Amino acid sequence: MKYTFYIILLFGIFNVNLTYAQNFPKSGDNFPNPRLKKFTGIWVSTQGIDTIKIQFNFENIKLPMNMTADALVGYILYKKGDQVIENTIKDAHLKYECGKSSMIIGVNDLEGNLTGWIRDGQTSQSFKYEFIPSSDLNTMTAVLQLSERIYVNEKPGKGYPNEMVFRRE
Repeated sequence: MKYTFYIILLFGIFNVNLTYAQNFPKSGDNFPNPRLKKFTGIWVSTQGIDTIKIQFNFENIKLPMNMTADALVGYILYKKGDQVIENTIKDAHLKYECGKSSMIIGVNDLEGNLTGWIRDGQTSQSFKYEFIPSSDLNTMTAVLQLSERIYVNEKPGKGYPNEMVFRRE
């Protein structure tokens, strides 16, 4: 699953970089994106009895071919009422390489939206979401991109909502 995230992240980085610079990445390249730093911290979404808390950490992560890139690495606490469905936020002090994160966001589009994958530990799938921040960066809407999901030993389960509105905590 870790390599799936790398491939997706690399595709996004290559797509953005080739669009603007027309240079092919090579071994040892770093893809900085300091704009991602403004999204770090804790974000909370509440829908009915569901509460989803995400902690975003800014990291420069290692990619295949000896490349690195700035990314937001996310850790999730998902509660349905008092029942904990998923909790990786307890591991938010760890680095991405430990494999304990639930999501990774590595590309900003020109409008300032973020694209990332949320790994759903309940269904063993990863889902692509677009994160649309408000102009004041106090709220962010996550919208499921229905056409894109990765199946890994699919299991039944609730999964995450199709749309979530997060507020900065």
